[in-house]
Amino acid sequence: MGARGHRVNVSYHQWMLEDEVRNDALQAMVDALVQPGDVVADLGTGTGILAVLARRAGAARVYAIDASPIVRLAQDMARQNDADNITFIEGDIAVVELPETVDVAFSECLGNFAFGDSMFGALRTFSQRWLKEGGRVGPVAVRLFGQPMDARLNWRPATFWQTPWRGLDLSAFAHGDAELVRVIRAVPSFLFSEPELILAFDPWDRQETYEVSAQWTLARDRVVNGVCVWFDVDWAPGVTMTTAAPAPETHWSQGLFPLPQREASAGDRLDLTIAIAFDEHEKPAYRWIGTWRSPDGAIIERCERKDFEHFGPSMDSSPGV
Repeated sequence: MGARGHRVNVSYHQWMLEDEVRNDALQAMVDALVQPGDVVADLGTGTGILAVLARRAGAARVYAIDASPIVRLAQDMARQNDADNITFIEGDIAVVELPETVDVAFSECLGNFAFGDSMFGALRTFSQRWLKEGGRVGPVAVRLFGQPMDARLNWRPATFWQTPWRGLDLSAFAHGDAELVRVIRAVPSFLFSEPELILAFDPWDRQETYEVSAQWTLARDRVVNGVCVWFDVDWAPGVTMTTAAPAPETHWSQGLFPLPQREASAGDRLDLTIAIAFDEHEKPAYRWIGTWRSPDGAIIERCERKDFEHFGPSMDSSPGV
């Protein structure tokens, strides 16, 4: 059991705190945004560590807000580290009431493929209610990228679902497995063509839907069965972090949009279109269309898929640091 009888997934937060790429970027964000005397809001505070860092950076007061009861443990942590003037609030950042407006609002709000933590709408609402005019926020920009890939090292649905299991034919499940955007650790040598920017957005002004597209032309014959996706984030002006496969590994890893496996030829072009929508709980859902074209532009193959489980169970993540 967790704080005062409530279950808290502390191990999840340990996993994030062991990500030194992330931690260095967040420290740099706090240092870049917080000025002496500022009133700061740490949204989705989790363990409260960013709130403590804000006080150490000179903030006069910090409001550390999270819907999870982990804030009760965070309050104990702050006390143990002699971090005063931090008000811990267990509640929804979209409806929270504060006694004053804030100079700075920041949040470690990014899940897998950026949207996985389902916080951007609440950030927008909070900033409209409580951020001073001219106030500073973090992160300031997110960019999503993609590359075609051979994902057979990460994903082999046909190998399992199309093999009889105790005399049963399970091939009906292969289609469902193919319609699931999943977390992977991509091998850079299995990524082809150059990365393409799929979407750039303001995390404090998420749109209700996105319709985005990208295209790649293969320089060599390749086996391709998906598009690898990742994000770059500007936590503050001048503070950029990437989750790309060639860079130092982060806990976010990368994502895969599966496509039918194809032995593509040099000069073939892959067009990818992705539609992103959000449910009432701000969980993202994805629909993607992959179209292979010959060098002269003629359509070779087209596949449309819809992720009916959003990012799947492994993509769910808790807010906070």
